[in-house]
Amino acid sequence: MPKPARPDGAKPACILVLPVMAAPNVWIEMRFVHAFLKRGFAVMWLEMPYQFQRRPHPSVPSGQVFLARTARRLGANFRQSIADARRALTWLGRTGLVDKERIGLFGISLGGMVAAAAYCVDDRPRGAVLLLAGADFPELAANGSMTSDFVRRAGIRKEELRRAWQGIDPVAYRERNRGKPVCLVNARSDTVIPRRNALKLKEAFPDSRQLWVPFGHYSAIVHLLWMRSYAARQFARLLCAGRKEIR
Repeated sequence: MPKPARPDGAKPACILVLPVMAAPNVWIEMRFVHAFLKRGFAVMWLEMPYQFQRRPHPSVPSGQVFLARTARRLGANFRQSIADARRALTWLGRTGLVDKERIGLFGISLGGMVAAAAYCVDDRPRGAVLLLAGADFPELAANGSMTSDFVRRAGIRKEELRRAWQGIDPVAYRERNRGKPVCLVNARSDTVIPRRNALKLKEAFPDSRQLWVPFGHYSAIVHLLWMRSYAARQFARLLCAGRKEIR
């Protein structure tokens, strides 16, 4: 976890980064990490179950096993990811390296969904910036272009998914989420995270802002040049209001 130098000795705000599920590397996320560090934030990177160093074997592509062949196992993987994120928040609060009152959540795609679910049940983060994420996970898994074929071939029914994800879907926490600041960025032609599910995530956080960009889930990478600085500015707004920023 890089720690930006603060000439005044103050502890920096920190951003917990949750990555894309099945990317072969962390190239995209690192563009955002560098932007956050440049802005003066500390950053903690968290690998989720079956990603990178947590793969069951080096020959298995990162994130592949996360899409389990049963609803129960898939729900368990998601719950483990949420638990890991919350443990990371606890660790950050105990280290004394960062300002525990100014921690934000950042996630892309699956990372954004895990961050959203963790934020629903954990009031410690001061805000979140979530890219290409959605809510109503059972419907998303059954209808999203990345997961629908897998779910169908595995014979997983939507009712099973709803039971497996009961209690962790942001749609169930709308009232609890009132007042929680969230910045959402979604793609207009996204089929991995359909528009309906992106809007449900907005509804789950009544005070969130939602920005829509052209293109789809993967082609939205063309926005990377400006989106990383946009995300850093949003965290400055959420975590550093009334404080002098380090640029």
